[in-house]
Amino acid sequence: MAAGKRKLAGAGLATHSTKHSRNDQTRVEADDSSNDSMLASDDSDAESDSSMHDADELKLAGENHESGVGGSTERSKARGATNAEIMALNEASLLFKSNLFKLQIDELLSETLVTAGSKVTRDLDAALKQIRDVLVAMDSTKEMTVDAATNLVRKLGKQATGHAVAIPFPDPAPAAGLALKLAFEAPDVVNVVGSYPLGMAVRTQRSFNVDVLAQMPAQMFQERDYMNYRYFYKRAFFVAMIRVQLHASALNELFDIEFELLRSDTRLPVVVLRPKSDTRLAKLGCVVRIQPSIAPDTLPLRRLTPDRNHVRAAYVAGTTDADLVAEQATPQYNAAVVSDALQLTHMKYLFETNEQCTEFGRAAALLRVWLGQRTVQHIGQQQLMAPRISGFALTMVLAWLVRSANSGGVTGARLSSSMDAHQLFKGAIEFLAAHDFNHGALQFGTDADMTVFGAQSGAVLVDPSASVNVLAGVQPWELDALRLHAQQTALDLNHHSANHFSRVFLSAALTDVTAKYDHVFRLDIDMAPFLAARFGSEMNVTARAAELEHGHPVVAVQHRIAQLLSTALARQTRLVAVHAGADASFDDRIKATRRHVFVVGVVTSADAQRLVDLGPSPDAQPQDAAQFRTLWGDRAELRRFRDGSIRLATVWGANAMPLEQRAQIVPRMLAFLLRRHFGVLAQPELLHADDQSTADCARPSEAIGDVTAESAGRLFSLSSRIVEFASTRDLSESDTDRVTFEAAIAGFDQLQREVKALEEKLPLRVLALHAVAPGLRYASLAPPKPLALAQGRGDDAYVEPLHVLVEFTTSNKWPDDMAALHKVKSAFLLRLAECYAAAHPNAHVDVSSRFFGYGAQDGLLTGASSVQLAGADDFDYERDSFVDIRHISSGLTFRLSVLCEPEGALLAHKAQEMVRAGLSAQADALQCAHRRWMRTTQWRAMHHRQILDLCQRHHPAASLTIRLLKRWLSRHMLLGQSVGVPDETAELLAARVFTDPWNGLAAPGSAYAGFVRCLQLLAEWRWTEDMCVVDFAAAGNADSEDSARVASARRVWTTTDGLSADAYATLQAAFDAAIQRKDVRGALRIVTAEDPNAEWWGTVSPVLTRRLQSLARASLQTITDCISLGSDSTLSQVFTAPLTDYDFVIKLDKDVVCRQYEQPPASAFTSDGVQSPESAPRKEVFKNLLPSMQHASQVNVKQHANVFGQSDLVGFDPVALFVRDLVGVYRDSILFFNDVHGGRCIAGLWSPTARKTHPFTASMGANMMLLEHEKVGTKPAATLNKRAVVEEIIRLGEGLVENVVIQNE
Repeated sequence: MAAGKRKLAGAGLATHSTKHSRNDQTRVEADDSSNDSMLASDDSDAESDSSMHDADELKLAGENHESGVGGSTERSKARGATNAEIMALNEASLLFKSNLFKLQIDELLSETLVTAGSKVTRDLDAALKQIRDVLVAMDSTKEMTVDAATNLVRKLGKQATGHAVAIPFPDPAPAAGLALKLAFEAPDVVNVVGSYPLGMAVRTQRSFNVDVLAQMPAQMFQERDYMNYRYFYKRAFFVAMIRVQLHASALNELFDIEFELLRSDTRLPVVVLRPKSDTRLAKLGCVVRIQPSIAPDTLPLRRLTPDRNHVRAAYVAGTTDADLVAEQATPQYNAAVVSDALQLTHMKYLFETNEQCTEFGRAAALLRVWLGQRTVQHIGQQQLMAPRISGFALTMVLAWLVRSANSGGVTGARLSSSMDAHQLFKGAIEFLAAHDFNHGALQFGTDADMTVFGAQSGAVLVDPSASVNVLAGVQPWELDALRLHAQQTALDLNHHSANHFSRVFLSAALTDVTAKYDHVFRLDIDMAPFLAARFGSEMNVTARAAELEHGHPVVAVQHRIAQLLSTALARQTRLVAVHAGADASFDDRIKATRRHVFVVGVVTSADAQRLVDLGPSPDAQPQDAAQFRTLWGDRAELRRFRDGSIRLATVWGANAMPLEQRAQIVPRMLAFLLRRHFGVLAQPELLHADDQSTADCARPSEAIGDVTAESAGRLFSLSSRIVEFASTRDLSESDTDRVTFEAAIAGFDQLQREVKALEEKLPLRVLALHAVAPGLRYASLAPPKPLALAQGRGDDAYVEPLHVLVEFTTSNKWPDDMAALHKVKSAFLLRLAECYAAAHPNAHVDVSSRFFGYGAQDGLLTGASSVQLAGADDFDYERDSFVDIRHISSGLTFRLSVLCEPEGALLAHKAQEMVRAGLSAQADALQCAHRRWMRTTQWRAMHHRQILDLCQRHHPAASLTIRLLKRWLSRHMLLGQSVGVPDETAELLAARVFTDPWNGLAAPGSAYAGFVRCLQLLAEWRWTEDMCVVDFAAAGNADSEDSARVASARRVWTTTDGLSADAYATLQAAFDAAIQRKDVRGALRIVTAEDPNAEWWGTVSPVLTRRLQSLARASLQTITDCISLGSDSTLSQVFTAPLTDYDFVIKLDKDVVCRQYEQPPASAFTSDGVQSPESAPRKEVFKNLLPSMQHASQVNVKQHANVFGQSDLVGFDPVALFVRDLVGVYRDSILFFNDVHGGRCIAGLWSPTARKTHPFTASMGANMMLLEHEKVGTKPAATLNKRAVVEEIIRLGEGLVENVVIQNE
């Protein structure tokens, strides 16, 4: 064809000058998601009409439409604001909730939008012209057979590249002797299509695509080439010839040229040109895709409706038997042909829409950025196949919303063309959140025969030509995920937080598989059993045809897995996403590989922890009942329920099942299904022995995979493995039913009733008992252990007291003297103990005081530790009188203290008196005492109620998340010490991810997801710049599925529950003030509505915060590697402290570590079923038997009994007391770290002052030594005598310290 007849939409030829006409040139654009692209031209009239709007946009946003990526405009001279600008700012504050959000959107678009014809894209535009010239000048070939064409491509490829190039034929490849002639002619039309010329192309973290349409000449085809893959065979030869001739051109020096599959469909290969790394185009981050197409009149599109079959069963079977089986419709096959023919049609339609709605392009760009931030591309080093939902599909949805309004459509949400980009984006999100594509078909106009499109399964969006379904091939779970993301975005857009822009457009967590889902599974399977036989008598033609319809064998298997799991787990899950791994090379992608990796992500629902999964009634729903029995086999039981109904059901545990086991119900169900239907093996934690035997019994006829074969699939997950670290060694299987948080809370409730029953015998009536112990709010590392059980096993090494505050009715008879008041409180406790002991003679009641070993003056504690908010005193809890009650029925020990309101008022009053008297030291001590009183009586009680409500009512996964986070902190020796993270702060960190899910994620539904997101919060939060708020008022909203689903469209435009805008502004003002006072400085600081200044629990130092960040990043990387590799061999590193980072390590005698049984069980340290040597259990013997044993070093001493043989010691931890003494002595010289839950070592870091030299004086306050021949000024130089200090520590710890390892002097 003559060159003059060839056409090109040249990149960058269109400018923003009004001198150009529509027919001069067209813009060039890259559709980064779809080949269904459209032609756009530059319309000077449209630009002229919108010039006033563009001018205002430039003034407000500072955008330069000719600047390309990240451009800027020249500043105009200083002048006053015009009326238009003032109106625009007022409008922005109303629409965007703040002017900042509008500016952020404008900045985002200016940084990500890629504009054709700009200075930035000049090289790209020149390269596109060069590509056009090469394409139109390509050599033609005569018609030839398939074999001859294959040999020709191999020969030309070897000449150009040095290795043979194969034609990317789809599956099935042309049969030998197929009567098909292949020929090649240069494309008669070359256009740059897609989002690039439309001004919608965005450059995100990935490279953006520029689509070049190469229209195949009509003379290459015959009328019935749409039958039996003939069109796709010719298309593949056309693509191969383009590639080999591009290799032979000058473009080979600029680009790496290769094949790629469009939408992971073997029927749609394209040629991809990636700029070489040493070229300027590589910096732009563009990828050019050459997509073949045909003219709409080349093939009869009217015959390619979704209800027709164009791949005959005889062709699939390779026979001539026309009546082999009933022909099934091939909607995806037909859509693939039609979409090639309608690329320019769709392009023109979008261009017209862009002309009618001036902000359409910017809104579409926002949707593309939004979708790109929610597309999972890889997990670790494992690349994943791109989803079939694309930016083009969302652009068409937006066009439907705009055009349906203009045309008077009666279905769907309608948007006005006068809306700005943010309004259009928000309206689109509203529609995506409310509309279920899987059950609601859409069409442009009214011309489409919806009975034809409705006959096919799946989502339907009929294009404007009424010829093709835009959503053909998109899997149902992809649309479910899209809807789920839209629902969360709708909530985020109405959040009062200042960082909702980051949640919507900048979140990196949405592309991270490890944190995106509640449960993540790695499924490694052999593909052969899943795929139908291709030849021979065993070939199932129907199954083979259904497999071919998906366009890729991996996609077919992916669809089968997703369909099974989504159907069976419909009540337990909101989403089951199945991501397929991508092969490294193109040759591997177009064939059925041996083994393949799938990543299954599950988002659970509110019913995830239900013990009974109800099924249908066999009498009322016989077909559904048969399907239910097929799914679950012998797991399905026929049961009668309280309402009298008889239904099938599956039962997964008893009512007394612990929280840890309830959390694993969904993973167990998923592992059972994959075992029963696909023969997949799983970890013992996922697939219990009885579940496996039940799954292997009477498998359905359509089940695949040999359960005895070594090649069976493997299922791996960390959801169950990581929860083991929240358990302890002394919780045996026989105790788990009794040692629960529910039992502890029930025991406390009974104690409260028993104490209130003593009111007649007490001086004042008991108003209430306030629990403040972590074990009574689901937040302790392990459930409180009843002492009755412990005594039965001789295990009272450490008895944890459960702290309770007793509040009496108000009285004006409390003394005004602090010492007298404490004595009255002690008298109250003595009377309470006497009355309780008389009423319960078998109970063990002790009255004691925490003043033992401390000096007291006027009821105030002395010493430096009591002045430190985050010091040791903060964790000694209550140095006042108390009564310990060993509860009979529950076996728990409760520690009761008196909550006396006049005590707080008296401390505050005395502090004010000291301030007025100018006695600063006494005033500081009294103020410190008042804060301690507030913390122990008021703040802890309120915090307890908030955490209890969170774990008990709203988020069952919050308890395990808190416990895992505390385990992680304690194993890294950073929990609950003078330099560590307070328990309450750790609980607030975990509560943050549930009450105010960040990064655009919903509240986690599992402990695994909650723990990973806590690590992300620690690793990524900008503590210096952003305020971290825990909004307990939003806890109910965060777990409400109704709000997340956005039941009505109007719900999107309303404000979510939680903190009001004014309350949030108050918190932000307090945070800004703290920044001005330089109180933040990178410290971990968490505020609540009740604690705007973070004074309840203090802040974590900036140095420790950076340590937490580095540890969290390393832990996240380890978790990602475990899932990516399908192995938990390195999981224990997440909960192992790197001791090499410390200057010295004090190793303790394990016999005196009374809390050693709070360490993780040995099973937590197993790796793929093999225990690590240090965690392997060894024989336990009693200590008095050791001398008679020959190999005493090979046994563990049975140390359940108290170290001193005194069973009545409550809360006695010699290691904690030793650490407290070390901190008191060496506070200025050494930082001490230890695992408060049974760690066997104490790590030390020399403080910066200890590393320096100082002038020697008589009173230096530390063990110093002189440095010979060194001076500081005129005085001799001295430094800390570190070895002498270590010797002092050994003497202080006599009986506790085994040895000290000095690692850095």
